[in-house]
Amino acid sequence: MIKGCIFNLIDVVLKEVSNVDDLDPKLVTPDHLIDGFLVFLKELKNKGIQIAVVSQNPLLKEILDRLRITHLINNYFIGNNNESLSASTNIYTFAATSLQLNPKELLVFISSEASEDLNLLESFNIVCVGSKPIENTNIHHVTDFSSLKFNHLIASFTNISQN
Repeated sequence: MIKGCIFNLIDVVLKEVSNVDDLDPKLVTPDHLIDGFLVFLKELKNKGIQIAVVSQNPLLKEILDRLRITHLINNYFIGNNNESLSASTNIYTFAATSLQLNPKELLVFISSEASEDLNLLESFNIVCVGSKPIENTNIHHVTDFSSLKFNHLIASFTNISQN
């Protein structure tokens, strides 16, 4: 049963940000949220789903405040820009621990464009967001959050695990 969601700030929360170093928190507004993200976030909160956001940006809290979504998030974690890929996956583990959930109770939302090795996140349920198609049939793919409904997403994971 899915009880929580972890979102990567740069990959799936903000649109048109390709580099964490280029992000000036003073210029961030709610208009920078990916299409449908706020509605989806509110749906999750209304269903009692735990929510965490992870990023390598040290100003994550300020960015979340500028986006006006801090009150909808249970926890957030800042990683280190210099971490190796395997170490950066620990940020997802830390977020899971902070929510007091195990990886199988979580959906991790990452970019379909990300170069992350998805095998390092295999203990989590992964949702890739973006236009790039995903070849792995065990990973759910959505282009954005505009028409995404939590119950439909959960049903698709059930169908994947039954195949």
